[in-house]
Amino acid sequence: MQQLKVLLATNINDTQLDRLRSVSSRLNIVSKPREQGTWSRSDPSDIFEGDEEIFYGFMPPRNLSKAPHLRWVQLHSAGIDHLINHPILNSDILLTTTSGIHGVPIGEFAIMMMLALARHVPRMSKFQYNVEWPPSGKGILRGSELRDKTFGVIGYGSIGREAARIAKQGFKMRILAMTRTGKREDGGYVEKNVGDPQGDLPDAWYGPQQLAELLNQSDFVLITTPLTSQTRNLIGEAELRAMKPTGYIMNVARGEVIDENALVRALKEGWIAGAGLDVFATEPLPASSPLWKLENVLIAPHVSGDTPNYNDRAIKLFAENLKRYLNGESLFNLVDKTVEY
Repeated sequence: MQQLKVLLATNINDTQLDRLRSVSSRLNIVSKPREQGTWSRSDPSDIFEGDEEIFYGFMPPRNLSKAPHLRWVQLHSAGIDHLINHPILNSDILLTTTSGIHGVPIGEFAIMMMLALARHVPRMSKFQYNVEWPPSGKGILRGSELRDKTFGVIGYGSIGREAARIAKQGFKMRILAMTRTGKREDGGYVEKNVGDPQGDLPDAWYGPQQLAELLNQSDFVLITTPLTSQTRNLIGEAELRAMKPTGYIMNVARGEVIDENALVRALKEGWIAGAGLDVFATEPLPASSPLWKLENVLIAPHVSGDTPNYNDRAIKLFAENLKRYLNGESLFNLVDKTVEY
């Protein structure tokens, strides 16, 4: 029986490695985790021996001539924005992502941000840091309740669906969902009992042309859309001005989806009430950024998906895709290279 060589270029434990090896005896799984000075995270070309058919990692090899038999790359990430100008996008090599495994950690993180913004936790934290009791009778920490508020989700994928489920079932919020295609069902990898696979929860659905309407109606806006040429600077001055002055925006997708200069103006001039940001156009966020000093902003250093369960979820998905590959079935999260996700 001919074996298929699978190259892993990420750090996983023995239990996770055994899970992959148990998929089939046809798989020859070779693990080459990155160690300091061994190979570049931005280009693992040098670790290829030429007989690999399947690759798992964050970045595919840039020199595809070193991987002449490569047929499929499973990414360790949900987005492919880091592959701009990568030769794999102009090849016939199948490309899949880990989309679908982030619903629980990032969906919960989004709800945390929403609660923190509604109850002025950034401002409260400043009082604590300064060992200062806020002046009474000023109402400067008077927050808003989530119950019956409107929650707009831009990019109703696995993350947005899980956040919407918690918001709807936990706080009785009204859900507005925006997708590029208009499809209500989640067509990607779906974890059991997570999210809204059939698209049953939204009270209203919107397309990209109706973005301003969604923004105008929402008390809280969550951005979970992929970063593509179509979504870069999707939220600019016009969109921020379309929001309620009492509205909040949260971004757990990619920083470049929002025009940060316009966002700073919106926050300083009161076009919107506040923002929760886990991602930025430049990371780490430069010390010179005005966002650091704004009391109505909650800043996180791109950690919304960082929990101890990430690799377990990612390897479970990869194992399922390996079974599908061996059986000639369609793969979960197959990237459409023409739309960049």
